Amino acid sequence: MRFCSSAIVFALALSTSLSARALSSQDDLNRALKAAEDKHLSEDRQWRKLMHFETDLFQTTESQVDSPKFFFAKDGKRNLHSELRATITAFFHDDEISDSYEKAQCRFPARYRWLKKHLADQKIAWPEARCERFEFFAKGLKGDSVSLVFSSYYLNNPSSAFGHTFLRVNKPAGKDGQRHELLDYGLNYAAEADTNNAFLYGFKGLFGMFQGKFKAIPYYFKVREYNNAESRDLWEYQLRLPPESVDMLVAHVWELGPAQIDYWYLTENCSYHMLSILEAADSSVDVLSKLDRFVIPADTVRVLWNRTDLVTSYKYRPSIRQVFFQREALLNADEKKQLNILAQQIKHQDEFVFSDEFNKMSSASQARILDAFIDFIDYRYSKEVQEASREFQLKNRILDKRAGIQDEPAKIVIDPVPEQRPHLAHPSGRWGVGYRHNTEDKDFALLSHRFALHDRLDPAVGYPSYSQISFFDLDFSYGDSFSGKDGDVFQLENFAAFELISASPWSYLIPDHSWRFKLGVERTYNENFAPTQEAILRMAGGWTFLVDDFDISAQLSVEGHYLGAHSENQLWGGIGPIVEAHYQWTPYLLSLASVQYRRDSSWDVKDYFKTSVETQYSFSKTWGVRAAYSNQRFLEQYSLQLFNYY
Repeated sequence: MRFCSSAIVFALALSTSLSARALSSQDDLNRALKAAEDKHLSEDRQWRKLMHFETDLFQTTESQVDSPKFFFAKDGKRNLHSELRATITAFFHDDEISDSYEKAQCRFPARYRWLKKHLADQKIAWPEARCERFEFFAKGLKGDSVSLVFSSYYLNNPSSAFGHTFLRVNKPAGKDGQRHELLDYGLNYAAEADTNNAFLYGFKGLFGMFQGKFKAIPYYFKVREYNNAESRDLWEYQLRLPPESVDMLVAHVWELGPAQIDYWYLTENCSYHMLSILEAADSSVDVLSKLDRFVIPADTVRVLWNRTDLVTSYKYRPSIRQVFFQREALLNADEKKQLNILAQQIKHQDEFVFSDEFNKMSSASQARILDAFIDFIDYRYSKEVQEASREFQLKNRILDKRAGIQDEPAKIVIDPVPEQRPHLAHPSGRWGVGYRHNTEDKDFALLSHRFALHDRLDPAVGYPSYSQISFFDLDFSYGDSFSGKDGDVFQLENFAAFELISASPWSYLIPDHSWRFKLGVERTYNENFAPTQEAILRMAGGWTFLVDDFDISAQLSVEGHYLGAHSENQLWGGIGPIVEAHYQWTPYLLSLASVQYRRDSSWDVKDYFKTSVETQYSFSKTWGVRAAYSNQRFLEQYSLQLFNYY
């Protein structure tokens, strides 16, 4: 009986305690809700950024996150106010959830920290939850600073043709006082692509048909992927963020881990969302507003660099290609000859045979040759050497041979020349005005606009030397009609929906191919100089050679043309060579000469022939003037244009 009485008393005391705690918790919740209302926290810029609320082209304001579990309120995707109230309420009901991962604090630690900071003066007793999985994640990424990393242009992958950016959380120096960057973590946003087809990828990416995901990836994986496998240079820009903002960034990336966001290739892409999470982590960061609607990775680097209070320093991490070229430059003529012999053997033999000339060389020469050859294998066979392949076995034999030579490898220090630095590049957008005259004594005013990115006559600083990447490039003319009956007319001269040119020079060791691709519309002239617009698909392949500082390209072009339903020959094709000579006098003065012959399957005149010479001088990275001459089917045209890059 006495035991029963004690049990009843204990139960009543426990019930009273729980009721008091519940009342206290409800009181804290009510005070938090009222304080949030009084402070207008739902209108706070950082709350908006944490929820990824933006206004789109149709003036609809809503969150870019599509996952329902990212929101507590039913209308949270479109209502910042109700989502804030629902979030505060969820934090006070965590004790009703047994799974720590499902607790509101554990799912949304950045929101929790933000609310506690802004309501700190209210003396609210916030519930505290143990979040083992988030704590493990945060401990692994713990750092004292953040860098934005730009991975240079990679034309062989459509997702990286414009470059790529991601963030790196930098761990503090170890006990030895040294920083070990490869042990840092990268924060990446990329499309969850379901196709390797470049055309399908481009189409789906342009129209937001991929889902994008945030991931934390060890930095050495990114170095192996970009520096080694794809031979892309990495540019690391350290940002000035306080430690609490670094922690906030890690917490917010955790929140976004399960979330799904539509990936748009030219707008809400990797670079856009790297900046969006920076703005969510630190309310003083404001960079997205400095960008245009189209977000190009190189433009984000330039915008950050121009914020002198945000970027503290930068570092260049050269690709394995650049490292190999540097080692090759250390060799004399005899050593290069032996390197070429070894390079040929790896293509055709399962064993290496070292020549008498090699064996007679000094140990220092042998070491330089083998060091260069190891880098050559890593560059040319980057994928093969990561597997149990023939190239992997051959590399191991070279490593065994090198281990028997005591000479230390030469230290390679590659300092980036100013012309390579992406933060010094011209802006990606371009508009132009100009004048053209032809041998039919007709005059035209010219107007052009390009959304992105770079052609081979633009200022060369910060862009790949042998490449062109143009998106949505439009050229118009206004002037005399060729019939003489219509007066002045406004005409589309050229439209490049997408144009890529890769003209990497061929060498004996690295026999790179050159290629080009264009999808768009061109204006051409028949034998009577009558103009017509033709939809065009052009694909070409060949080689580029360096000759006395000229890069000379020879390619075979295959083209498909469509003239429209009004034409007797609606669809036809052509094939023929394109030869170009490109010369860079300075990074701001460049020339390009081109000759194209094409045998067509349409028109009475089946031989198409065009020559052109162009030169551009840019007096800054935002202004340039271009002079051009062309002869197409004996119609000669001269033009002068002024360009502004923005």
